[in-house]
Amino acid sequence: MHMETLFTDIEQIGPTIIDNIVQDEQNGRLSEAVVTALRKAGLYRLFLPASLGGLEADPVTAAKLVEHVARYNSAAAWSVMVANASNWWSKFFPAETVEEVYGRSPDTFNAGTFAAPMMATKVSGGYSVTGRVPLCSHVHEADWVCILSVVLQNGQSLMNNGMPEMRGVLMKSTECSIAGTWQALGMKATDSNDVAAENVFVPDYRTFRLSPHAEVNSYFQGALYRFPVAGINGCSLIVPVALGIAASAIDELKQLTGKVPSGSVTTLKEKGSFQRIVGKAEALVRGARAYLHQTMSDCWDKVHAGEPTTLTDKAELLLAASHANKSCVEAVDLVYSASGTTGVYTRNKISRYFTDIQVVRQHGFANENRFETAAQLLLGLPPDFFPAIL
Repeated sequence: MHMETLFTDIEQIGPTIIDNIVQDEQNGRLSEAVVTALRKAGLYRLFLPASLGGLEADPVTAAKLVEHVARYNSAAAWSVMVANASNWWSKFFPAETVEEVYGRSPDTFNAGTFAAPMMATKVSGGYSVTGRVPLCSHVHEADWVCILSVVLQNGQSLMNNGMPEMRGVLMKSTECSIAGTWQALGMKATDSNDVAAENVFVPDYRTFRLSPHAEVNSYFQGALYRFPVAGINGCSLIVPVALGIAASAIDELKQLTGKVPSGSVTTLKEKGSFQRIVGKAEALVRGARAYLHQTMSDCWDKVHAGEPTTLTDKAELLLAASHANKSCVEAVDLVYSASGTTGVYTRNKISRYFTDIQVVRQHGFANENRFETAAQLLLGLPPDFFPAIL
């Protein structure tokens, strides 16, 4: 499949994923029609290796595609983000796991969250996993669930080099239970509920040790799988959703140019204050997008050429992602302010863009705390974020 075709495909499924927004938000999850449209378009396979039937898209192209979906429906774009992040992380599991997961279909949907760890007790042949973790997006669509766990041995944390051993574990979704906790300010259709496990046996081959030096299985040998985690999760998948939301908010604001505010005799379009806000919002989003794509492109050129990435490269990606996320929040805030009372009604799209962006801004891979993480790397200090997932 040629990548340019995907942009056309997104435009073709656009009406479907738009028409279901209100219903999906009420239900707290994407409708079958939306999921089917995304799956048929191949958007759940962007980061799956070609050898497994995936598209193995480069990070910048993937970012553009996710943003394009977000222009129609932010929750649908989040679903694309979740599926492809999980596919990319599958590189750390043994080949046996990959064959089990993707052997029947390259469109297998895996959900996951590293928001908090479960407990994994070492037992014969694997681990017994127990716990409950939040923010497992689109979990009802998942065939498999990947979570982070702290390894226990004899009731105590198993230590490696002075640190508790952490493992990614993959469980069948039928082995887990879902707690309906997703009553959120925005991104209401992302089904980002808690997932719980109670003494679920996970064989050794469906786990991997979280480490900067973790080996990659034979299916994931392309340059895409050497790109830093910060560039994949933050830059390629999460922040493009924010860019799509912000760009759509600006477009919606432009539809209000003929409005005459209460107590005024001129339209918004004629007001200098309104013009200034439109200009500032456009500059924030366009500048953030350009900075993000350029930083990603520079790193991708390096990775594609076979050169190793450095802590500085990872810091640059974190900065670009956090800056873009923050810029999008600022742009949408300007839009909301300029919309006046129009923006407070849920019937107006601006209110949805305003609440959705508040949720995206908090994601751990791209929130304002990552400015500090990036600075720590640039200053030669140990990062306050998991080094293994940078």
